[in-house]
Amino acid sequence: MKYIVTRPVGGVTLNGEREFLLDNTGEVHMFDSEEQTRSFLAAAGVEPEELRHLTIMESCGTCRKCGSPLFKSLLPGYDYQCFTCDEDFYKFEQDT
Repeated sequence: MKYIVTRPVGGVTLNGEREFLLDNTGEVHMFDSEEQTRSFLAAAGVEPEELRHLTIMESCGTCRKCGSPLFKSLLPGYDYQCFTCDEDFYKFEQDT
């Protein structure tokens, strides 16, 4: 399992769009556990109140196209999202 952090764009919960925590290379930062994710955020100075507005998403599979973790898609009509492929997939495209 891998974990990522997301929040509403600009921290405004009325926004439908979300933004993701990025690593030093500009890619979505992936963590190995929820505990590691929370520790990273605490060390970065994220306050408990701000943490309530963040969503920690758990991977839900492996991309058949590239082998990277899949996450639940945030786009209507799609089931999965692969950050490595930078693509959203329908369920039938990823299920074996």
